[in-house]
Amino acid sequence: MEAQFSIAGHQNLRTKVIQVILFGLMLILSVSIFVFFIYYSWINTNSSASFSDMISGTAQKPYVTRVLVPWLTSGISALMPDSIHMAAENLSAKNVLLGSFLMAYRTPDDFALEAIISLLLQLASIIGFAFTFRGLYRKVFKTPELVPEMFTLVILLGMTPMLFYGYIYDFPSLFLSTLGLYCIAAKRKRSYFAVFFLATLNKETAIFLVVPSMLLFWDWLRPSLRKVIYGVLAQVSIYFAVRVPIGWIYRNNPGGMIENHWAEHAIILRDFPMVSVLTFLIAMVMIWLAFNRWRDKPVMVMFGVFPGIVLLPMFLLGGYPFEIRVFYDVYAASFMSTVYTLLLPRIKLPAQWLTTQDWLNSLAAMISRMSFSPQNRTLRKQS
Repeated sequence: MEAQFSIAGHQNLRTKVIQVILFGLMLILSVSIFVFFIYYSWINTNSSASFSDMISGTAQKPYVTRVLVPWLTSGISALMPDSIHMAAENLSAKNVLLGSFLMAYRTPDDFALEAIISLLLQLASIIGFAFTFRGLYRKVFKTPELVPEMFTLVILLGMTPMLFYGYIYDFPSLFLSTLGLYCIAAKRKRSYFAVFFLATLNKETAIFLVVPSMLLFWDWLRPSLRKVIYGVLAQVSIYFAVRVPIGWIYRNNPGGMIENHWAEHAIILRDFPMVSVLTFLIAMVMIWLAFNRWRDKPVMVMFGVFPGIVLLPMFLLGGYPFEIRVFYDVYAASFMSTVYTLLLPRIKLPAQWLTTQDWLNSLAAMISRMSFSPQNRTLRKQS
């Protein structure tokens, strides 16, 4: 008996040690992705959304309306005394590593403190995404120890194609959308509404969180359409209460609520047809992996993926060619759905959430109950 306890204790200790190592690798990889993003994403090169213009609120629409990072940055900077501002400028001038970072970040010398604050916010966002995704995976799937950490390393590596173009709100968008999914999976309503508020400040595409959030208000034993409608209306109210005033504040800025880049896609198709065909085929494969056997997948995952159907035409209209960073909002859910498709024929991935087919059955039962309610029967007799 003592030998069994000794073996179990040794295995637990080994698991904990490996977990600590994987945590370290997650942290190292997150920082590496952050560094890669700063140096190779051409961040702050768009003349419509330069760093100084974003912070000062003079950038063009729609960029200027994505205010979470600019407002946090300028707000924290305003709280700092002049001595801190001077110290930041001196440090950026004397420290080679920091100076290299700020040069790659393309920030003016007199915005040194703001640049440092913004960089720290984005570093925190990518690290937050890594550990939030680990928690999300554990909430959705019943997996052995260490598997969520391993998949977190894979999803971090999978971000690489998205990192060659970016804005200061990209990593916060990735983090907050994933954190929103985690709150839904963990059934934390109050936390979710706080995350939704921040995500709405960060970018208008936060509205896509409304789709998976319907599960927060879904009563599986006796589903009620009224609860779902109230939950959705509460979020829509928050969304417009945030986005309308922001739009009013920056109403005189040049630009519009969406840019049209369809012409750039047409030029790529004309000048580089083989690249366009290859890109199209890769996109079709990714879509198939994400939506294959969707009825058998956890409804939590599929509700997180479905907004990608809307993001795709938005990308073709308002995104630059190959700018797949626009899919950050559905990245975590799409990754889990793709992994499920790839592993399903070989490895069973037991889920802690019911399947999409279970939800459809629950929806059908709710509709049937509503159709045959006494009130509806009375209305049909009167008609």
